[in-house]
Amino acid sequence: MKKHITLVLAVVAILCTTAVSYAQNARMPAVPVDSAVRIGRLDNGLTYYIRHNEYPKGLADFFIAQKVGSVLEEDNQRGLAHFLEHMCFNGTKNFPDSTLLNWAESVGVKFGQNLNAYTSTDETVYYLSKVPVERTGVQDSCLLILHDWADALTLDPKEIDKERGVIHEEWRSRNVMQRINETIMPVIYPGSRYAHRMPIGTMEVVDNFPYQALRDYYEKWYRPDLQGIVVVGDIDPDRIEAQIKKLFSGIRLDENRAERVYYPVPDTPGTIFAIGKDKEIAQARIEIVYKHDAYPDSLKNTMDYYISQYVIDMASQMLNTRMSDMMTRPETPFTAAGSYYGNFAYSKTKDAFSVVGIGKGDSITPTLEAVYRELLRAAKGFTPSEYDRARAEYLSRLESAYNGRSTRTSNSLGFEYVRNFLDNEPIPGIEKEYSMMKFWAGQIPVEIINKVIPQMIGKDNRLVIAYLPDKDGYVIPDSAALKTIMAAVEAEDIVPYVDSVKTEPLIPNLPKPGKIVGESYDSLYNAEKWVLSNGATVLVKPTDFDDDQIVLVAAANGGTSALPDSETENIMYLPNAMAFSGLGEYGNSDLQKYMAGRQASVNLGLGAATRTISGNCVVKDLQTMMELLYMTFTAFNINESDFAAGQELNRGLLHNQEAMPMFHFQKAVSKNIYDSPRNQLLSLGVIDAADRQGILNIIHDQLADVQDFTFVFTGKINTDSLRRYVEQYIAPIPKGKSLAGVNEAEFSVKPGALTDISTFKMDTPQTYAAVILSGSIPYNARNSFVASMAGQVLTARLLKQIREDMGATYSVGAYCSLNRQGTVNAMLQTALPMKPETKDAVLAAIAAQLEDMAVNISDAELAKVKEFMLKSQTENERKNGPWAGAMSGYSLRPVDTFICAKETITGITPSDIKAFIKELLKQNNYKVIVLDPEM
Repeated sequence: MKKHITLVLAVVAILCTTAVSYAQNARMPAVPVDSAVRIGRLDNGLTYYIRHNEYPKGLADFFIAQKVGSVLEEDNQRGLAHFLEHMCFNGTKNFPDSTLLNWAESVGVKFGQNLNAYTSTDETVYYLSKVPVERTGVQDSCLLILHDWADALTLDPKEIDKERGVIHEEWRSRNVMQRINETIMPVIYPGSRYAHRMPIGTMEVVDNFPYQALRDYYEKWYRPDLQGIVVVGDIDPDRIEAQIKKLFSGIRLDENRAERVYYPVPDTPGTIFAIGKDKEIAQARIEIVYKHDAYPDSLKNTMDYYISQYVIDMASQMLNTRMSDMMTRPETPFTAAGSYYGNFAYSKTKDAFSVVGIGKGDSITPTLEAVYRELLRAAKGFTPSEYDRARAEYLSRLESAYNGRSTRTSNSLGFEYVRNFLDNEPIPGIEKEYSMMKFWAGQIPVEIINKVIPQMIGKDNRLVIAYLPDKDGYVIPDSAALKTIMAAVEAEDIVPYVDSVKTEPLIPNLPKPGKIVGESYDSLYNAEKWVLSNGATVLVKPTDFDDDQIVLVAAANGGTSALPDSETENIMYLPNAMAFSGLGEYGNSDLQKYMAGRQASVNLGLGAATRTISGNCVVKDLQTMMELLYMTFTAFNINESDFAAGQELNRGLLHNQEAMPMFHFQKAVSKNIYDSPRNQLLSLGVIDAADRQGILNIIHDQLADVQDFTFVFTGKINTDSLRRYVEQYIAPIPKGKSLAGVNEAEFSVKPGALTDISTFKMDTPQTYAAVILSGSIPYNARNSFVASMAGQVLTARLLKQIREDMGATYSVGAYCSLNRQGTVNAMLQTALPMKPETKDAVLAAIAAQLEDMAVNISDAELAKVKEFMLKSQTENERKNGPWAGAMSGYSLRPVDTFICAKETITGITPSDIKAFIKELLKQNNYKVIVLDPEM
């Protein structure tokens, strides 16, 4: 990173000649620490961060961060850091066996969602999030959990042996990229300890390490000088600080402790080529990586660091925008591309600038050519207009964060303090950051940004990393071929970039305003109701939940299900086509440029039975959101180039899917659940058959009658301003013909029971299974919550039996929902990968649990689910999105599931869950879909 420090000092020298307030300084001043956070350090070395924050109200987040990870393992310990993370949930001094999980769920803290951890090479972080902390006893219990994780794990041999199977299944289910990385890390990290320290470790160690080895690792590395406690939320900082001192001061720091070494990553001359391949990879990927010395932690608290990050971010953002523009051209040889700056692969001690391309077709070389050419073009410089847009977007996002500072979540603040502890990332607070960076962004010209990429790229410390499909017909290049391609690009006369920007108005001719012709009050949701001159309905609910947010949801019954079979391919491809849409004369790329510096969005969704439009904006950009809304209704467009580019991209994404077991499993699930071809997976044949004009005709017909829609606005709304915008942009939308009715056969789950078993050849044998129970249940608030509770109860049971007791899978869960639309509206489903030899036992266990739930639901397991749902509802009542969603849902079918939520949840009994499951089982729609490894 030395070259970046040099660059920043050059920037400072230039800027200080014009920035009077800083002209006296040889170096930038230190970045202040946010005074709202209390930071302390105990005598034993433990660091703590405490902050009072009331968003969400009544909740708090608790973290313990450890400067410990898999890089510290010896060769015979590979996997112990990650294994130890798992064991923190399997018994501590004050929470033996599974009592930690039971206690957490009894207060509404759900394992995997609010209670979790992760292990990396240089760090391990545990957290409890969204904990209801009205009772001080709950706060004390959370701190006690952190204490036990820090210094009081039981590490029971029986629990260790049970967890070996869980981790083995986690290893089995690892993704393709992880599998390839295991083979190419020694190439990427020559002479470095990181070459053989993937956190998952080796299964030889996981399956066979002696119990004492894990205890020794724990005692050696889990110690207070490497630990940081973070507590953020609706708490009393004085009390929390006192409790931290009381609980953690007694942990002894060994005077003869081992040194915590941060292992270096050596510099490497020239270019390293690392080529990995796998039969099951879905997308070919190429990376060009430039290693640099990491910015020293000791210097991160200066404005030098802040400015360096801004300069690098601007350069990377503008390069990404160029590559995004290329994706709107059919001839572009990649499906996605971009750049980023951060840690080099898995190492904390080396940083890197990386450019990535996802390939099309049967060769990665055209992708390498294209992304390398754009990188070299970017090294020639960015235009002032490109920088104006990038800077405007940066400042707009910064302003939005500043305006919404009172609703910054405890979770985001907590992770910010975790990064300060682990990496010394600055924490000035948004107020200071906003004022500092608003000033400096205005001082830094494009000429400074244009120095960044030339200084970051070079011929040494460079890597080219390829992740490729191992299949017949795919060209696997060797290092010499990749080197030749790059040399040929370097020899080209690459012309500078020409920035093409539309300047005409998004709406060419502003429509004549309509009128609000009727007003009333919706007493259920405490909202104003307006009827417009074109027949549309508007609901308005001003709130104080967020100081800089307005949410829009517009919905209407009816959808694509009634369209004839001749439109099947167009309907199937419709969501993919809309991802490349524009408005009027603005194509997809033009629209992205137009939106730079504007924090607003409008998204269209067309389903089988409903039509929805969702929007979001900051207060200053309400007019922009309304412009987008008007144009969505009146001038939604996909130009020919964008449509062709979308087809090429989707063909590229599908190209290698056939090699993936998960793709075949998903195909089998769709085939066995739905009769309609419209609900099957996208295929190359569908992409080829899709017709641009036919799709546009469908979209325009779906939006033809604005009278069908109810528009809901929630948030920081000035009602007078919104009135003007509604009359200007919604009321003039023309009325047209309403849609035909709904054809349930096009989206309903087909009836009947079945078992479908297929096979597929896999490198790592694994069985995939889905169990789906469907039926018809009357839609009301009570049944809706009962359905959700049934899924949550089943999840808890499957985690306990299939993951923990049987060790048959790493991840398992269930989901149950009740839909407002359709006759067959209830679906309970679970899907999981597993050890093939456990398939029969797992499927039998799922069936037995469902049969048992029809007759046996305990008060205790239901109480945990209720606690979580009541907590979630309390949180949702202070958010704009859930209110808008509830009001919109009511407009589609007048059943309230929001205002009545707490009362309804509280009143549900075990008998309600049992009756729900019994009714579903009675309807005999039990489907089992299995994909086995081909033997």
